[in-house]
Amino acid sequence: MLDKLTDAMQFSAEALKLRARRQEVLTSNISNVDTPNYKAVDFDFQSALKAATGDKGSMGSPSNPGLGNGAGALAVTHQGHITGKGNAGMSTAEMLQFRRGNNAAIDGNSVDIDRERAAFAENTVKYEAALRSINGRISSLKQAMGSGNQ
Repeated sequence: MLDKLTDAMQFSAEALKLRARRQEVLTSNISNVDTPNYKAVDFDFQSALKAATGDKGSMGSPSNPGLGNGAGALAVTHQGHITGKGNAGMSTAEMLQFRRGNNAAIDGNSVDIDRERAAFAENTVKYEAALRSINGRISSLKQAMGSGNQ
């Protein structure tokens, strides 16, 4: 039972960590809007979440096929087996990709401030939704544990 609770909370925690990391990446892009030769970067959130949670077939998506080779974590069926993480062991820094589709300015900077602001706002809303989801699960668990004592 405890393992199921841990797994459910682990997924939400990983999503929250990745949302926070993406905020940092987008903030970096916005703050470097006037830096000559700066190239905007980002990562595919869904692929990163699949990799972080060890989902099979992680990394790479139809919208961003350049993020990996489709290998997820390997199953360990015996204690003597080596745990091969595939792309699941990659950090978000390793998953960062230059943003495609942005035309660089004369100074070589590829940050599209409108695109970055929109991505930042969208990620903020999704971060807050993930946080509310975790808070809701914790509240539900508290209520369930409290109602059993009556």
